[in-house]
Amino acid sequence: MRHDLTLSDGFYTLRPLQDSDVEPLMQLAAQAPHEYAQMGTSPVLRAYFTAALEAPDQMPFVSLVGGEYAGSTRYMEMHPEHKRLEIGSTWLAPAYLRSGANRALKLLQLTHAFEVMQMRRVEIKTDAVNVRSQTAIAALGAVREGVMRKHMVRTDGSERDTVMFSVTDTEWPEMKARLERRR
Repeated sequence: MRHDLTLSDGFYTLRPLQDSDVEPLMQLAAQAPHEYAQMGTSPVLRAYFTAALEAPDQMPFVSLVGGEYAGSTRYMEMHPEHKRLEIGSTWLAPAYLRSGANRALKLLQLTHAFEVMQMRRVEIKTDAVNVRSQTAIAALGAVREGVMRKHMVRTDGSERDTVMFSVTDTEWPEMKARLERRR
């Protein structure tokens, strides 16, 4: 969905994805073709971003670090009636991996989800083969809940098992304090 929410701490910024961001983000993803092979070819990647703009239950963001494109993320699977949502479709350019950017950007999203949107649960899922993402999600303080077997089909047609993590509103204050100490 198109939205107008911008989250920023002055250096790290999440702003609404716009049509004009698609080309720069595609160029960024092309810097690591092996890393982002699951995102597919240029037409598939373009459709990926276009679908995010049109999906009624997704709020796509461009991730910026110091004003420079760094990647993209979304609020998705938004269920306000159940007070839960997912943070997903997150990716960062190789230059920002293991840099603290993911932690800072997730802090912005989680703070807004729990403190403004009043969510009780935020889910973060990743491919079971993506050990680096699992490690990063666990390092945030999210709780690993288990594996959903044969949960999705990848763009190449292969089956994907998905590892589910979550953070609840009761865990959030301690997690937030820990993340802020690590800034």
